Amino acid sequence: MNVTILGEEKIQETDLPTSIYKSVKPTLRWNRNFSQKTVQEGMIKKERVYHPMWIVKLLVIADRKPFKSKVTPNMVFIDAISGYRGLFPSIPPTAQKQVNSSDVKKAVISKDDLFTRYLPDVQDKQINRNYVLKKPRYEIKEAELVYVPLWEVELHTPFLTKSYYINGNTGESEELMLELTQSNTWKL
Repeated sequence: MNVTILGEEKIQETDLPTSIYKSVKPTLRWNRNFSQKTVQEGMIKKERVYHPMWIVKLLVIADRKPFKSKVTPNMVFIDAISGYRGLFPSIPPTAQKQVNSSDVKKAVISKDDLFTRYLPDVQDKQINRNYVLKKPRYEIKEAELVYVPLWEVELHTPFLTKSYYINGNTGESEELMLELTQSNTWKL
């Protein structure tokens, strides 16, 4: 299956113990018997999955008569499973990649839902709050379903038994993403 990957996928399987060790609570890291080696030996399951996310490139057009309109490009992201949404502070790189279809998670939010419910919500609650009087117009340039590489890791050690989502681009723990996929907090 050919998919568009969000980011550069820098984190490999050998980097996982370090990433998990960094995301553990400091009180556990202070324990002399708990180390990266303990984490490495306790990893039961390591699986790379691709989490779906909608990205929408749009122009925010603020009319300022008698001056010309101010046009600001923006990129909105919407998690295609949990509905978590927001604005990207900078535009991340994307690339095409061939992956197993079994590693790709299925999107729950359709393109119709994206345009009718989720995108207007981001426009109202996040972009429009920057404009006090007259609200801007929007011009949608592109909407695309991309996939974020994640490592799904099951950890079982004498100190800790837990599931981790590790971002395949940054190595950071995606504990919030794991919690949100299991709840309906951000669904509309």
